[in-house]
Amino acid sequence: MIDRTRYQFGSVTLKKRAKGADVWEFRYYETQADNTRKRKATFVGTTNQYKNKSDARVAVEALLLKLNEEKPQHHLGAVTFGAICDRYIEEELPERYSTRKSYLSNIKLHIRPRWERYLLHQIRPMVVEGWLKKMEMAPKSKAHIRSVMHLMFECAARWELFNDRRNPMQIVRVKDSSKRRQRPTVLTVNEYEAILGLLKEPYRTMVIVAQCLGLRVSEIAALQWEDFDFERQQLLVQRSIVNGQVDDVKTEYSRDHVPLHEALVEVLLEWSKEATPTEEGWVFASPLTNKPYQTTEVQKRHLRPAGWCLVECPRCGAGSGVWCQQDRPTPNGARLPIHEERRVAAGKFSSIGWHTFRHTYRSWLDETGAPMKVQQELMRHASIQTTMNVYGQAMTSSKREANSKVVEMVLKPMKASA
Repeated sequence: MIDRTRYQFGSVTLKKRAKGADVWEFRYYETQADNTRKRKATFVGTTNQYKNKSDARVAVEALLLKLNEEKPQHHLGAVTFGAICDRYIEEELPERYSTRKSYLSNIKLHIRPRWERYLLHQIRPMVVEGWLKKMEMAPKSKAHIRSVMHLMFECAARWELFNDRRNPMQIVRVKDSSKRRQRPTVLTVNEYEAILGLLKEPYRTMVIVAQCLGLRVSEIAALQWEDFDFERQQLLVQRSIVNGQVDDVKTEYSRDHVPLHEALVEVLLEWSKEATPTEEGWVFASPLTNKPYQTTEVQKRHLRPAGWCLVECPRCGAGSGVWCQQDRPTPNGARLPIHEERRVAAGKFSSIGWHTFRHTYRSWLDETGAPMKVQQELMRHASIQTTMNVYGQAMTSSKREANSKVVEMVLKPMKASA
């Protein structure tokens, strides 16, 4: 009878190759359904990847944890954080594309290089805190790294590899993690109008939607015509697109109906006559690909330069809301008519982007006197008091009234100038 409580360490051996770098091989036993054990071997990597046997052994730790799930854990005092990283990546990463990408980036660029060879009990809170303090990045980014490490320690505890009563990351502080390095830029109505006047379609309509509804750019890119209920004058925000990947919205609170002002409905219906028709019904699809526009490129090539034009050009004297006077024609629209000196002089307007309109929407809601609860619902932020959500899917009059005031700030000047 096989002793199923025996802990398995496996063996790492070097396999010679006639051509190319030698490879490391990991050999172990796998218990079959009939309770017999079968010899197995798996490729670990080349000697170019792992210089010595010790490095190769570290690389297979996550597999060892899986092999010994049902074994006593007293042998696992030597589990490294690198093994926890591997198993977390394999089993626990969030499914949402953008979140998964962010977590992987933090693990591979920051967490693993610093902590992979440390045993779990060797990672001390004050050392982690000091490490984060020295990092040249925004406090919010440091807080994200701490949060990922916290999640991995929680998983280690669930896997019975970590027995401390308290997660050590709970007492790691990140100073000013809730503060921004700089205040977000908020536009006035005139500044917004100046930017809009410099944009061509479909970017113009995309910005109108952003400013009228406060949507995230990932949500704007993912809009489909079926999301709009023009009869009830409301829009269901229910998906996002990040780096071309269709995904869920950011949080459960982000999936919600938002009101559509009749003036915005007119803008959208007018745009529908020009929009590229696609099988999926994308509202803003490129005629070249039949897929949603790459919003990062739109921001880089159109929104940012338009923001620079909010200040007078120190080189050619072009005023606010006017492109620079160029010595030569713009070839095929590939290069926007703007001087580098103007970008430098733009100051707070140098980094205008999609999220600027969401910040501006929130600020304009404040100006209308909208109650904070209504603002939270329109922004679709997670509320601390979720029990206040007594209206379900109904569109409250207070939400519609607050949104209407902002839309009128956006669209009335356009009608007046028409």
